[in-house]
Amino acid sequence: MAQLNVLDACDMIEAAYDQTNAADIEHQIDIRGVQAQYLKSGVLVIPGTNEMADWFDFNLNISGQPTDGHGFEVVPGDSGSMWHAGFLEHAQIVYTFAKGLRPKFIIGHSLGAASAQIVGTSLRVPTLAFASPQTLRGRPTNRLAHEGWVVNYCRLDDTVCHVPPKFLGFRTLGSRYWLAPDEINVGGDHSIDHYRALLKTKKVQDRVPMAWPPK
Repeated sequence: MAQLNVLDACDMIEAAYDQTNAADIEHQIDIRGVQAQYLKSGVLVIPGTNEMADWFDFNLNISGQPTDGHGFEVVPGDSGSMWHAGFLEHAQIVYTFAKGLRPKFIIGHSLGAASAQIVGTSLRVPTLAFASPQTLRGRPTNRLAHEGWVVNYCRLDDTVCHVPPKFLGFRTLGSRYWLAPDEINVGGDHSIDHYRALLKTKKVQDRVPMAWPPK
C-alpha cells in the first residue's frame, strides 16, 4: 500500500491555508464555512478554522438548551455513536463532497482534523490528522470499525487537542501520538508550522510514524 510522508502532509495543509496550491487542486468546496480541496494527486485536504463563523457553527455549536454534552451539543450518528454535533455536521458536508472522489489519502488540521477523523473512518482511507480535537463520546475500548485508518498527531501544549475534555467522555478516532516540545506553551503552538518543526526533530521521529499507513 502507498504511504504519505507526514512532513509532506504538513506542507499540503500549509499550502491550503496560504492558497499557494491552486495549480494542484482538481476540485474544491467552500460551503457554509466548510473548505476542502481534492488535489490532482488524489489527496483530500481539509483545513481548519479560518473564519470567525466557524467557531460558532462548528467548534462551539453550543445548544441553547441544556444538553447531555455539558455545553457541547452531542448527537447520534448513523452508527449510533455519539458525536460532537458541530464536528459531525462539518464532516457530513466533507463526506458528501469526497465520497464520489474516493481519495487516496485524507489530511486535516484543527477543525479539519476533527472532520478528517470521521470522513477517513467512514471512507476507510488512510488519514493524517494534526492538532486534533476529540470528536467522539464513548469509551476508548469501544472502538468503531475502520477507525484504524486514522492517525492523530497532537502537541501536549495545544489546547485544541484536549477539547472537548476527556473527563466528559470524549476521545479521538484512531491512534494518537502526543508530541512533547522542549518548552511547554499552554494554549499556543497550534499552527501547522509549529507541528512540522516539532516533527522534524529526532526525538519525535524516533517514536512516531513518519509515514502513513505503516507498512
